[in-house]
Amino acid sequence: MGDRLTTSGGRRNTNDIFNKLAAAEEKFFNAEFLSPVLRGHPVRVRIAGITVELRVRPRNFEGWGIFRANDQKTAQFVREPNMTEKREYLDLYPRFSMIVCQRGNRVLAILANKDARMEIQGQVPILLPEEIQFFDTIDVRFDGANLWFDGQDMYRSPRIAAAMRDALTNEVEPKDLEVNGISKEERLAYTIAHLRDIESKKDREEERIKEALERGGATYRSYVDRANTYTIVYEVDGQRHTSTVDKDTLEVSSAGICLSGQDRRFDLQSLVGVMREAEDTGRMHRW
Repeated sequence: MGDRLTTSGGRRNTNDIFNKLAAAEEKFFNAEFLSPVLRGHPVRVRIAGITVELRVRPRNFEGWGIFRANDQKTAQFVREPNMTEKREYLDLYPRFSMIVCQRGNRVLAILANKDARMEIQGQVPILLPEEIQFFDTIDVRFDGANLWFDGQDMYRSPRIAAAMRDALTNEVEPKDLEVNGISKEERLAYTIAHLRDIESKKDREEERIKEALERGGATYRSYVDRANTYTIVYEVDGQRHTSTVDKDTLEVSSAGICLSGQDRRFDLQSLVGVMREAEDTGRMHRW
């Protein structure tokens, strides 16, 4: 008897839950909701305490929008929210200050100051950023999963970020950076950006060297960046060579084989042909 009562009660409770969910769904499908959206990503909404994902239409939409659910799987864009609606949404979530240390395909930032409400290690992506520059201090809102851009921090002088951008353009080393009023977090952001800038330039130089060798028919292996030259390791028809070239022009400084003092007549691309000819004729004498 006890088991039957428990089962019956459980069935009634389950029915109540489904009835509430059905009522909430009916109400939801007749209402509009606001949400930020990343291109190709669904929106997440809560219906009667249950989180569901809805695919956005049109599929390529990205930004802030007012939507209406078509069914249990899709939501249709209706219009852009006004400033008041967007502000009411953002104010639902805690605000944090961040310092921008990467721009491009995505924006990364670090915390502008320690905050007991959330611990962030390193750089994190800021979603839907607008009109920001390197080293800007910005306000973001955390919804429990993502950090959404909320605007410029009105309490931080833009002079500091501008001075840091000038220093980065002039390739000032982090240890030599001098900006009045700079915080330790801003100095960290500068160090991160400076290191990334160095790596980016290194990657571009590597591609330039690789392209020159490939045009000549050689295979790139590695290079060492010295004061005014690159020492490059590459292969020609399976034979490994090491040559030194001018950093700016890729003009040969030292071919690595005897060219009777004519090294500077060649650049990296044309040197490959010389290497191949020397191998074929048996006249190669390495240093």
